[in-house]
Amino acid sequence: MKTLRGMFPFRTFPSALHFFWLLALAVMICSQAHGQSSGLAKCTRAFYRGDYVQAAESAEKHLRQHPNDGPVRVILARAELAQGKFQQAFEGLQKVLASDPKNIEALYYLSIIARELSHREYERLFSLAPDSDRVHQLLAEAALAVENKSEAEEEFQKALKANPRSIEVSTELAELKRSQSKFDEAIVYYTQAEQIGPLNYEIAYGLGACYTYMQEYSRAIEWLRKAVTLAPDSAAGRFALGNALFQNGQSDAAIPELNVSLQLEPRMKQAYFLLGRAYSKVGRLDEAKAALKKLDELNRAEIPGQEKVPPATPIQNRARPK
Repeated sequence: MKTLRGMFPFRTFPSALHFFWLLALAVMICSQAHGQSSGLAKCTRAFYRGDYVQAAESAEKHLRQHPNDGPVRVILARAELAQGKFQQAFEGLQKVLASDPKNIEALYYLSIIARELSHREYERLFSLAPDSDRVHQLLAEAALAVENKSEAEEEFQKALKANPRSIEVSTELAELKRSQSKFDEAIVYYTQAEQIGPLNYEIAYGLGACYTYMQEYSRAIEWLRKAVTLAPDSAAGRFALGNALFQNGQSDAAIPELNVSLQLEPRMKQAYFLLGRAYSKVGRLDEAKAALKKLDELNRAEIPGQEKVPPATPIQNRARPK
């Protein structure tokens, strides 16, 4: 009779043991997965029959054993949301996103909760201070969002009357005027904002943009240099400064600024167009050709029918640093 060792050579025993542990692990995983799926099914059934209290209770019980079960935590948040428990729902969804930042369901319901909480805070602000500068500022920004510029200006003026030292409102009024090409009026409001408090990028850039449009390039350069000092990584600011320098006949000084703008924003066609012109002005023809070739490549990559040659002096209406 063959011995057990003869029937099953010793070298095969570790493989058999390994198989046993793999089987046990698979059973454990399947059991855990079954428990999670059954917990989700129970919560979901209660939720969709409108029993939000039961759905929440089932979810909480399940999460005590499976705290990282994202789908069940989302159902819990939805049940809390249905009961008006916005803060609890908000905190629960934050936990989901902490472990799964791209969870679409959590992001969706979090956006709903954030909108509702924001609306409640707006209502509280309106009830506490209906004629405050902040209320009028919010109304003005809401009007701007629907392109009602006349109402926006009216509300901004009311906000400024309530608080004449509001840098934010003065700046927003200035940008509104600039978007309407009313550069003289925009400069008044930008200057007012600059005199109230410390200079910021928006004010410096806005003044530089206004003076550029008015072809007062020396003053534009002065303000745009301040803008890029405040926000050196702003592609729009660097381009605007390069543009003002070029228009002022300072092509050599314009070239470095335009190159920096392209390092920050490699697909900015206006910068390649202006850079090509600047290189041509100083006799660096090979570099001019290279810049214009890149511009042509970007144009070819676009959908047919779009503008192929950018304007020589574009300035964005609401440029902000990255």
